[in-house]
Amino acid sequence: MAAPADDISPELKKALADINESGVHIAHVEGGPGEPCYSYTVGLWHSFEHPEVVVFGLEDVVARELLEAMTDELDEGKTFVAGGRYEGLLVGYPVRMLAVPAAQTARWFELAAAAYGDAFPCLQMVWPDKEKRWPWDEGARDAFVKSQPLLGPLPQ
Repeated sequence: MAAPADDISPELKKALADINESGVHIAHVEGGPGEPCYSYTVGLWHSFEHPEVVVFGLEDVVARELLEAMTDELDEGKTFVAGGRYEGLLVGYPVRMLAVPAAQTARWFELAAAAYGDAFPCLQMVWPDKEKRWPWDEGARDAFVKSQPLLGPLPQ
């Protein structure tokens, strides 16, 4: 984990302060043309020896609440693994965790890459639509599928 210094960006200073205080920082990236918005954690690997997590297609406030709820569960000793299906993080809906290949981490976890300076494991949290279809399911709306690009292999 990077050490706070005068020559690092204000965003990284804020992330390091949050990690020191609460174990995690949550970064949000607004989507651009053809790109969905996404939020991700920085600090889970450092604080809990748990992979960092990214979630796509949710507004900042919703994604933050979801990732904070997951962090609370980590603090209570729960772990989340690639391929797992989990209830209770989203009211009335499960979430799935997918492995994120190492080649994808710098692209989607820019602040985490700056904080760690070396390799760290990552997961993608995927959520279903209102009909409880996953982005890979037949019948999922195109806009829903585009809101959650799948970074790694599908769960078995």
